Amino acid sequence: MYVLDRNTMLKAEALADGAGVSYYQLMENAGCGAARFIMTKTKADSKNVVCLCGCGNNGGDGLVIARELYKAGAKVTVVLPLGQPATACSKQAFSTLQKDIPIVTDTEITDLLNEADIIVDALFGTGLSRRATPEIEDIFQTVSHVGARVFAIDLPSGVAADTGEIFGRAVFADYTITFAALKYCHILPPASGLCGETACIDIGISEDILKSLPQPVKAIDPPFIRPRHKNSHKGTFGTALSVTGSYGMAGAAIIAGRAALRSGVGILKAACIEENYTASVTAMPEAVHIPLKSEEGCFAAASAPRLLEELRRSDALLIGCGMGRAPQNIELIRSLILASEVPVILDADGINCILPDIEFIKQVKAPLILTPHPGEMARLTGLTVAEVEAHRIEVARDFAKNYGVIVCLKGSNTIVADHTGQIYVNLIGNPGMATAGSGDMLAGIMLATAASGGNIVNAVKRAVWLHSAAGDATRAELGENAMLPTDMIERLHRFL
Repeated sequence: MYVLDRNTMLKAEALADGAGVSYYQLMENAGCGAARFIMTKTKADSKNVVCLCGCGNNGGDGLVIARELYKAGAKVTVVLPLGQPATACSKQAFSTLQKDIPIVTDTEITDLLNEADIIVDALFGTGLSRRATPEIEDIFQTVSHVGARVFAIDLPSGVAADTGEIFGRAVFADYTITFAALKYCHILPPASGLCGETACIDIGISEDILKSLPQPVKAIDPPFIRPRHKNSHKGTFGTALSVTGSYGMAGAAIIAGRAALRSGVGILKAACIEENYTASVTAMPEAVHIPLKSEEGCFAAASAPRLLEELRRSDALLIGCGMGRAPQNIELIRSLILASEVPVILDADGINCILPDIEFIKQVKAPLILTPHPGEMARLTGLTVAEVEAHRIEVARDFAKNYGVIVCLKGSNTIVADHTGQIYVNLIGNPGMATAGSGDMLAGIMLATAASGGNIVNAVKRAVWLHSAAGDATRAELGENAMLPTDMIERLHRFL
C-alpha cells in the first residue's frame, strides 16, 4: 500500500498518461471501480442515490459513478451545486450520462438528501485548499446527519489532502474510496476520523510507476514471519531483559512480559521489585525472574550493577512500563541506556524519566526506540498535545532525526519514524485498543521482535502490526467496549 501527497499523486497520473493510460481512462477506471465498491456494500439497485458532483475531476469521478449505479438499477439524481463540469475529463464524463438521470443545480437540496438511501460525495478532491462557502458547508452538514450511507470519493469534502486539516465543516463519511494510493488525510487526524472505512482502488497506474515515486511515507504491511528452523533452541530467538513495574504497577510489567512471551521470545528475564515477585512469577512462570530491592516502591539505585550484568547477556532491553518516576530511576535508566550494546525500548515512565536531561540519548551506542503517546511526545518536544496531533508526521520525523533514534508515536494510525526521517504508518487497529495496558502490550511485543535480531526498524514495524492485528481479531470476537490487552495477547498466536 502506498501513501502519497497530492503533488506526487498528480505525477503518478501524468506518468500513467504518458505510458498509455489516458487521464480520462483513469477517471473511467476510478468511477467504475468506486461504483463496484458501493454495490458490494449496499444493494444499490432500486435505491435512491444522490451523487453530489463538483465541477472538477473529482466531480467527473462522481458522474461516472452515477452512470454506473443507474445502469445497475439505482434511482440516481446528480446534483451540481458548484456549477457545470469545467475540466475536459469531467465534461466528457458528463456527456456519457444517461439522458433520463435528473440533474439538479440548486444548493437547497435538504429534502432530496433526506430521501436518499445512498449519497456519493464527489464535490471536492485533493485540490481543496480553503474553506467552502456557507451554502456548500450547509450541504456538508446535511449529508453528515441524514440517514443515508455516505461514500466519499477520494476524500471527504472539506478536508485537506496533505495535512489532515478540516477547513471548517466537512462531510462525515461512512466509506471513503480513494484511488491508487492512500493520501495523508486518510491517516492523519482530525480528517482521518471523518473517512470511515477507507478502500483503495486500482485505476490502472502500474506498480512500476508507483514504486518509482518518492516515498517519504510508507504503509506498514503485514510482516513475513519466517518458520522456525528444525534445529532451533531457545537462544535462537533472543534473550530479552524487561526492567518494568513498581509498587502498585505490577500489571504493566506482567502485560509487557506476557506479550513478549506470546510473541516468541526465547528467554524473558523479568526484573521486578521484591514486592511484585509473587504476582510476577504467578502470572509468568515461563520467565526468569530477577527480584530486586526497592526504594519508594521503585527499583533501588543499588539495582544497577545486577541489571547491568544481566544486560550484558541480553539481546534487547525494555525499560519503563509502570516503572514509576522515583528520583533514582533517572540515573538507573541513564546508566542502562548508555551501557547497552543491544536495542533498547524506552516506554512510558522510561520516557518521563529522561526528560530532565534528554540530550544524553544522543550518546547511545545501540538502537534506541522511544514509544510515546501524544502526551509524552508533547513533553519530549515542548509542544502541546494539540500541536503534536496536528503535525504527527513532522514531529516524529524531526525528533527521530535530531536525536538519532526510532520514534514509535502511538495513536490511531501509529507512526514509526527512523533516524533517517523515513516514516512508516500503521493502517490497522481500532478504538477498542485505547485502554490501559495496550501500550505495555506493544512494548512487550517490540521487546520480543527486537531480541530476535535482524533490522531493528523492521522489528519495530512488525511489533506495531502484530499489536494491531491482535486488536482487530479481539474486536471481532468481543467488541470494542469489552476488549482488554490480556484478551489481545491471547490472540497474538494467530499472526505468528
